[in-house]
Amino acid sequence: MEVSNKKTEPCGQELIETVVAQSGLPDLIIRSELNEIIDQSAHVPGELTLEQLRAAMINYLEKINEDLTSEGPLESWESEQYWTC
Repeated sequence: MEVSNKKTEPCGQELIETVVAQSGLPDLIIRSELNEIIDQSAHVPGELTLEQLRAAMINYLEKINEDLTSEGPLESWESEQYWTC
């Protein structure tokens, strides 16, 4: 009999729901943005692992950084792509 005290990490929809709940942001906004990030990463939401989510978030933040540094902060943040609500 194998006994393990290691807690398994959430994955798939459970991971998504955990991120949404822990974000402190309005549910509809974070859920929409998170779904877009996952879709762009080409990962399957129902099978999403924490490592896949981390990689997708890094790509997302790198893209925002590129946009901000190439356009300048005001032009970039005033564009509609960052205001989805």
